[in-house]
Amino acid sequence: MQLIETGRQRQLSLAVLGLLGAAGAPVRAADDPLPTQFDSGLLYYQEGDSRVKDLEAVINVRQPLAADRAWSGRILLDSVCGGSPNGAIPSHNQQTFATPSSTSLTPTTAVVQTTTSASGGGGGGGSISLCNNPVVGGVYTVAPGQLPIDQSFHDQRIAVSGGYETALASDTKLGLGAAYSHEFDFASTSLNASIAQDFDAHNTTLSLGVNVEGDDVHAVGGTPVPWSQYNLFEKGGSQRKRVHDLLLGLTQVMNRRWLAQWNVSLERASGYLNDPYKIVTEVDAQGNDAAGAYVYENRPGTRNRTVFYWDNKVDLDYAVAQLSWRHQTDSWHIRSDTLDLHLRVPLGEAGYIEPHWRGYRQSAADFFHFFLFQGSPASGFASADPRLAAFTGRTVGLKYGLPMGKSGEFSVRVERYVQHGSSPANVPVGLQGLDLLPDLRASIVQAGLRFEF
Repeated sequence: MQLIETGRQRQLSLAVLGLLGAAGAPVRAADDPLPTQFDSGLLYYQEGDSRVKDLEAVINVRQPLAADRAWSGRILLDSVCGGSPNGAIPSHNQQTFATPSSTSLTPTTAVVQTTTSASGGGGGGGSISLCNNPVVGGVYTVAPGQLPIDQSFHDQRIAVSGGYETALASDTKLGLGAAYSHEFDFASTSLNASIAQDFDAHNTTLSLGVNVEGDDVHAVGGTPVPWSQYNLFEKGGSQRKRVHDLLLGLTQVMNRRWLAQWNVSLERASGYLNDPYKIVTEVDAQGNDAAGAYVYENRPGTRNRTVFYWDNKVDLDYAVAQLSWRHQTDSWHIRSDTLDLHLRVPLGEAGYIEPHWRGYRQSAADFFHFFLFQGSPASGFASADPRLAAFTGRTVGLKYGLPMGKSGEFSVRVERYVQHGSSPANVPVGLQGLDLLPDLRASIVQAGLRFEF
């Protein structure tokens, strides 16, 4: 949840600068202490049909050390739980599954309390959660026609990061940062650096950034052997992943009312890229499934991603408009486009309102399969993760912001998200009449507080 966006262009109108989060700073005497900037937010996310719910709190602090130097810090706490799709498709028959910490499809006599990662599944251990775990004995059943969802899913995450920025020259800025994130079964450490160079009296800014990230995956119950049969519970130890990012950006003041920004980012991920909690259903030629006929997914060990981003902020006198487009391609042949529109309408001393619309669409990964036919070669790649399927999404919402003092603000945002997928055009007889990719609906509520002291 990004709550702070910084703008360097001093020639824009106050309305545009306000949209960037830089307006309203009072004039201070040279010997006044530099204020600490505090920005916090609380977000609640709830999917329909008893699926995932998420409560997230974030605090950002920025402390200037001088006119050209500052440090910043961020802490995020996240608790998520609810039903998470396990990758299997609906069936005309009742289906039985085990939580990831279990080693049998036979229920145990004791209640198994489970935890898991935000990527899905369930496991062992106790924690504070938004939900009570309804899975008893480590085994759960799914009624005919229903999407298989593991209701034992829940996780907690803490992430901390820090940064330091300084001026190397009057028109050159350097930024350094580090971040650490920890979940029940996942840990991530990253280092980043960026440099920005202003030209043309600060009307043009070129920037370059790099990020190096190392992830450790400690799957609950062990890491499944790819392509292994689900009911055999063949699992190994921890796995690792590495991610390298490069970003090139250009920010340009087009005129006194229009600020434009272009970014191109390259990312390469390598290592363990599977989701250890996702399986794929196997069916015969007629589409009939047998009890326990599932295999663990297998994804390529590398993923190269290219993202192009174009953002525009325009002062319209009566409002400030922000329109952005994001286009992504990757080596898994996923293509996605995001169009995002905000319109901030000032209400004088009463603050402002900001309608928001976001549209998203993506194509499926080339190895995405709703199901596999029995006897498929185990040398390839396959995943039934709904996040890798083709779908479209739409977000509609409204934000209200109220000024507090000379530089503070309280805001509330309410949004609704709807996602539409589609089943394959031609399915075997045994799968006809089933919705293999049900729609997803979610509600989002966020509150934010920003001030200086």
